[in-house]
Amino acid sequence: MTAFARLAQNDPSPVVRLYLASALQRMPTANAWEVATALARHGEDADDHNLPKMIWYGLEPLVAQNPNRALTLAAEAKIPLITRFVARRLVDADAVEPLVNALDQNGNHTVSLLEGLRDGLEGRFDLKAPARWSAISAKLRQADERRAQLALQIAQRFGDTEATQKSLATLKNAQAPAEQRRQALQAIAARKRPELVAELPALLDVPALRADAIRAMADYDHEPFGKLLLTRYNSLSPAERQQAVQTLSTRPRYGWLLTQAIKDQRVPKRDVPPYVARQLLRVVGSGFVEVWGPIEVTGVDNQAYGKYQRMLNERALAKADAVKGEGLFQRTCGSCHKLYGKGGDIGPDLTGSNRGNVDYILFNVLNPSGEIQDDYKLVVVTTRDGRTYSGNVIAENERQLTMRIVGQDAVVLNKSAIQSREVTPVSLMPQGLFDNLTETEVLDLVKYLRTQNDVSQTGK
Repeated sequence: MTAFARLAQNDPSPVVRLYLASALQRMPTANAWEVATALARHGEDADDHNLPKMIWYGLEPLVAQNPNRALTLAAEAKIPLITRFVARRLVDADAVEPLVNALDQNGNHTVSLLEGLRDGLEGRFDLKAPARWSAISAKLRQADERRAQLALQIAQRFGDTEATQKSLATLKNAQAPAEQRRQALQAIAARKRPELVAELPALLDVPALRADAIRAMADYDHEPFGKLLLTRYNSLSPAERQQAVQTLSTRPRYGWLLTQAIKDQRVPKRDVPPYVARQLLRVVGSGFVEVWGPIEVTGVDNQAYGKYQRMLNERALAKADAVKGEGLFQRTCGSCHKLYGKGGDIGPDLTGSNRGNVDYILFNVLNPSGEIQDDYKLVVVTTRDGRTYSGNVIAENERQLTMRIVGQDAVVLNKSAIQSREVTPVSLMPQGLFDNLTETEVLDLVKYLRTQNDVSQTGK
């Protein structure tokens, strides 16, 4: 055992262990394995904010090189995060079979291995269950509730027919808890199981599942779903309408139906955020521009700039309502940006920006692509089944792409399922933010953007 490994094993100081963890990536492979193994055995570090992650950063490159040694380390680790992350990485390294075999040992680490296997299988529709999975899964389902639940979730991700039928039964059971039904719905939709097509329309009548049902419809290229959403549109809540508009912008047939609804004013133009309009341009084509008007104009429109400069004078802003402006921010900006800790993570946090300056606000709203970092460039991905995703890439490996999509949780896509991928030279934030707002609404929104305190706390 090397001196570093003895320190990792015996030194009582978490600071020393943190320094050793941070040095793992610079150690020779054999030394790194020894040190990582010793560090992972310190159960007292399991809840430390930094140590488990630092150990993992050093260990991650080693896992694919030696899956068997990684499994041994995972079984001996006293830090659940390490065990879970090793299992997840083994899935990506095509070491699913030895990972599944390790579950038969049924030790204290089994739950963490199951969690990692489940997480690694997310979006991996190309993988089949190893030969021993059926027998091991049967044992796990006879164990405690947590192991049984994880075994069922993994079976669903392997595409197990029995698991799908159980999920379908849970979904149909009106007496089952809403969260269980929601998980069942998400599991079936994730694999685009055809059995769900007949069930989704009725789920629009279940308030607790309605938003998830609308979201699930995007997984299917089924024109009657698009027509149904538009028929039910006026009965939906504002949040559900937003979800319906997002679903209808994902596929050509849905997008064309939505375009006609906008043209006929069955869906108000103000209900379609600029980022959705931009996606519809790609999904529908030039026919959408004929209905909507210009979308991807670049550069500053001097006429518009002058108009808003005159409008946003100090006298008019003094009369504006920042509380109403907060509501407008959540509707128009909050999907992507945080302000005072509330909102999305797709765009930069605005809390510390130069928001007090009206010219700064106007420049960024009217010309969002004027200054753009690579992390905020719009990425458009179209899958082989015809669905379009617009957002930014937050993680990527040799097999999968993880995207952050406006208004949704992170989406994991298999690269084998991707037909095209375009990194555009424009910002994720489209132009036209003010276009569908009245003058009063623009004033209220800008007043809120200029505030130095959270109006939800101060009331003004």
